[in-house]
Amino acid sequence: MSSSKFLEAFRSIARSHADTIAYRTSREGEAVTYGELNRASDALAAFLSKRAPEGLPVVIYGHKSSLMLTSFLAAAKAGVPYAPVDVAYPSDRIADILEQIGQPLVLDLSDDGLPCAPALSSQILDANTVRDAAAGEGFCDPRWQVSGNDIFYLLFTSGSTGRPKGVQMPSRCVDAFMDYFQKLFPAGEDRVSFNRVPYTFDVSLFDIIAGLSRGYTLYALESECEQSVAATFEALHKSNLTTWVSTPSFIEMCLVDPAFSPELLPRLDSIVLCGEVLRNATALKILERFPGVNLYNTYGPTETQAVTDILVTRELAEAINPLPVGYLSPGVRAVIRDLETGEALGAGETGEVYLEGNTVSLGYWKRPDLTDAAFTPCAAPDGSASRIYKTGDKGHLDAEGRLFCLGRLDFQVKINGFRVELGDVEQGLASLPAVKEAVVLPAERDGRVTHLVAHVLLDDSASPRDFRAGQKIKAELKHALPDYMVPKKIVFHDEFPLTVNGKIDRKALAQR
Repeated sequence: MSSSKFLEAFRSIARSHADTIAYRTSREGEAVTYGELNRASDALAAFLSKRAPEGLPVVIYGHKSSLMLTSFLAAAKAGVPYAPVDVAYPSDRIADILEQIGQPLVLDLSDDGLPCAPALSSQILDANTVRDAAAGEGFCDPRWQVSGNDIFYLLFTSGSTGRPKGVQMPSRCVDAFMDYFQKLFPAGEDRVSFNRVPYTFDVSLFDIIAGLSRGYTLYALESECEQSVAATFEALHKSNLTTWVSTPSFIEMCLVDPAFSPELLPRLDSIVLCGEVLRNATALKILERFPGVNLYNTYGPTETQAVTDILVTRELAEAINPLPVGYLSPGVRAVIRDLETGEALGAGETGEVYLEGNTVSLGYWKRPDLTDAAFTPCAAPDGSASRIYKTGDKGHLDAEGRLFCLGRLDFQVKINGFRVELGDVEQGLASLPAVKEAVVLPAERDGRVTHLVAHVLLDDSASPRDFRAGQKIKAELKHALPDYMVPKKIVFHDEFPLTVNGKIDRKALAQR
């Protein structure tokens, strides 16, 4: 009988370290041990096995909580895929997800209830019902659990436009991800990982998969703690964090305050960043602020999980700009293809990144059209069946086998007949001494892009942010870019808005 290597690793930790805290929050007293989490998820799995509609994922609606983590594990133990939905999602998006799945069982772990029609689900179970089931007794047959090609989870991509797509990730991919990324979570006593990323964002899987299989304590901030920097830092100081996991944007926001330092996080020895481009300036600032820390840059679309990593040193950050996203997992191969011909390109040649290997997903839930457009069956080097994912990312491999990701191909626009990569303009702006960070967006009229708008954070917050400052930036940018790529408008900001996933919110910026 095949089995889930991740679930077996979790059970092993629960047996050998039953009293180790598996999950706790910044709220005093809210914690669950590995032994408690294992027993509760067993009981809930027995409960779900009798109630979840066959062939459908169970939707788990809520935010950070031990009960949400219990529900994920219980679903996997019951052989049922889970689909996390965050309370921060608008009601229309939640309704769309339920409609796409097709009347799933919903575990409503929120305080305010599910904000859409009950008819979109087969049944809605509130937090008290789920909590009572998890506290009960029930036989959990190991033969029920997901394994092999069984879907472990369904993540609906947040995409900047269009309808969300449900990415189906099988159990074997979760196991391969665990095998690869456990190395970023070194074994040891009293290891604590920052469980900041929402469960609807694939970066959270570093904590859940790599962290729980290593016996880490996952530490989450209560939502009220994130309302102010002071409250966030106070909670972080009490966390005993050893491993930081977030997007670059979130750590950049923390770095603005000098208090974000080893005095605040004295045990921190690893920082794992994913989900966005890690800028050289940010990497250098982290290494200066936290000398001796292991800083990892990683990369991977939701459709493949993370597939690369690299230890970023000061020497690397000073020598290569932009930074590589890393060396590929032994089970994954990257092919760079010409944008026009589809021909495979050699080292140093830029094209679209295609990924093939043991963490590529099964495609999109009930969307064969989108699946066929993005995924292609192929044979792995050993002759077994495999799949290739067309990422939509622009990049290249260097002679050492390091992957460079240079932005999204759908961030490409045409202005007066000229093709412009928004990432190229952002990179040009970020290279200017006065600019700390920049986001470039197209301005449209009657369906046509008329000009570019640059949203800018200055390196010195006290610098002038007037018309003259904007003109100076444009003049300096013309030394690096052709005139047609220079933004017509410069908008200065104190900080950039972030999505619930910790990425820069481009949609919010476009409305300013």
